[in-house]
Amino acid sequence: MNKRKLLVFGLFVVLVAAGFFMMRQFAGMKELPPERPRQISTNFVRVDEVEYQEMDTEVVEYGRITSSQSLNLIAEVGGRLFAGNVTLKPGMNFRKGQLLCRVNDAEASLSLQARKSQFLNLIASSLPDFKIDFKDVYPAWQAYFESIEIDQPLKPLPEITSSQVKTFLATKNILSEYYSIKSGEENLRKYYIYAPYDGSIVDVNLEVGTVVSPGSNIASIIRTDQLELEIPVDPKEIRWVQEGAEVEVSSENGSQSWPGYVTRIADYLDPTTQSINVYVGVEAGPNSGLYDGQYLRATIPGSRLEKAMQIPRRVLFNNDQVYVVEGGVLKTRQVNVEKISQDQVLISPLESNGLNAGDSLVVELPANAIENMRVTTTVDQGTSEAKPRSQSADSESETSDTKTQPAT
Repeated sequence: MNKRKLLVFGLFVVLVAAGFFMMRQFAGMKELPPERPRQISTNFVRVDEVEYQEMDTEVVEYGRITSSQSLNLIAEVGGRLFAGNVTLKPGMNFRKGQLLCRVNDAEASLSLQARKSQFLNLIASSLPDFKIDFKDVYPAWQAYFESIEIDQPLKPLPEITSSQVKTFLATKNILSEYYSIKSGEENLRKYYIYAPYDGSIVDVNLEVGTVVSPGSNIASIIRTDQLELEIPVDPKEIRWVQEGAEVEVSSENGSQSWPGYVTRIADYLDPTTQSINVYVGVEAGPNSGLYDGQYLRATIPGSRLEKAMQIPRRVLFNNDQVYVVEGGVLKTRQVNVEKISQDQVLISPLESNGLNAGDSLVVELPANAIENMRVTTTVDQGTSEAKPRSQSADSESETSDTKTQPAT
């Protein structure tokens, strides 16, 4: 029994060993897959040759145009409101000097005429004294008496040539009555409201026929022939803006443009926008296409830089650094940033350790760009297709499987 068990066990061991041996034999006969060639990643960057030249700077900003003058028509006297030469309705245009509205002045006008009659009586009663005591000035006062019209403003008094004449006029109350009437004439003008400029009615608070009192707000008007564009300018760029400089004002799409000029520059920082407001005056004609509240673009010419270059804003990092390619590797260079716009940066050379003319400036970087990274460059040829060119013998040997064509 024991011999039989040993025989079965031995046979089992032999079969297992034979199977293992045959499995190894068959495995050795199977062909291995071809080994894939090792791929070497190549970092391509686009470069542009640094070339400094004279460049004009400009500041381009957007803002809303408003009227240079707006005011409320406030009644200075009381009475019933009457219409003028312009319909008192919002949106109505008017010309300078037109009567906008008036307040009933019948009572004030009659009262003034009564005082002129009293003044005329004063002079008439004083003429005999002039004829006897002041013969040299009598003709002048006689002519003045004859020139007085009750319904017309008083003319200036004849010249007072001596203290005796002045004393006489004072005792007769001629001087006080004269200036009292002139005050009444000035007050009578307040019943008529004339347009101070070409403009438009924006809002009407009191309708014609309403009884107004002194201080009542009748309407609001704006000036339409002289507009003003308020634009926020970054404090770093305010040095390029000069008061009195000519400005090109244009619509957002550039289809229309108007000349303007810088009227004033604020000397404080707007706390809400952290910018300095610049005001541009624009003259608007009847068919200029400019309207109060319109959003416009202002292009202000600045100073000229003798040596400058414009580069894409995306290549600038750490505020004042860029990459160049030297010997097939990336190197950092410092630049002097003169002006930053939305997409471009205006730079100028530094005296030392800066970006020099002829350097290969990197204008398009890989996402993982770092200093001393080995790269293969392509030449920036504007709208033409850029072709890669190798920068070093080392990079050529490392990328022998990937052929690049030299830039033309």
